[in-house]
Amino acid sequence: MKNTNNLFSNIKGDAFGGITAGIVALPLALAFGVSSGLGPSAGLYGAIFISFFAALFGGTNTQISGPTAPMTAVSMVIIAGIVAANDGNVEKALPSILMVFLLARIMQIGLGFLGLGKYIKYIPYPVVSGFMTAIGVIILLTQILPSLGYNPKDDLEYVNQFKPQAEEIILENILKDEAGEGILVLEDFKETIKRANEISEADILRESKTLAAK
Repeated sequence: MKNTNNLFSNIKGDAFGGITAGIVALPLALAFGVSSGLGPSAGLYGAIFISFFAALFGGTNTQISGPTAPMTAVSMVIIAGIVAANDGNVEKALPSILMVFLLARIMQIGLGFLGLGKYIKYIPYPVVSGFMTAIGVIILLTQILPSLGYNPKDDLEYVNQFKPQAEEIILENILKDEAGEGILVLEDFKETIKRANEISEADILRESKTLAAK
C-alpha cells in the first residue's frame, strides 16, 4: 500500500508537467516537420514516438523527451551538407540523413551502457551555458529574415547569382559518381558529357535555391 501511495503521490505534478511539455513540444514538432520538407505529420509522429520510447526505455522516473531546438541547430549543418551533396533533393538525401541519426543513437546508447554520462559534472558551467546561449543566438539570427517576410529561396534575382556555383557542384557530383562506378576515364568523357546534357534547368534552380538558403 505504501508503494502504491508513493507511486501516485506526484500524479498531479506529473500530469501538469506532461501537459505543459505537450503544449510546448507538439507545435515545435509540427514546425520541425514543415522545415524538414516532410510535412507536419512527420514532425508529429517523431515527437510521439520519441516520447514513447524514452518512457519505455528511460532510466529515470522524472523524464520528459521531445524535439529540441539545440539538437536541430547542431544537426542542420550535417543535413544541409547531405542535401547539397544530393543536388538539393531531400528524398534522395533522406536515407543518408536517417543513417547518420541512427548511428548517432547507437553511439548514444553505447555511451549510456558505459555510464559515461556521469562525467558531465566535470564540464564547467560556463561551457554548457555558452553552448546553449550560442544555440539561442543562432536560432534568433536565422529567424530574422523569415519574420520580416523574406525567404532567400523565393528571391529569384538572388538565387540566380548561385547558378554558376550550382552547375559546378552538380558537375562535381557527376564526376564523383563516375569515379565511384569506376567509369571515369581521362581518354573518354562520353559518359560525363551524356550525363551533363541530362542536367535540366530545374536541377540547376533547385541546387541554386539550396545554396541561397545556406
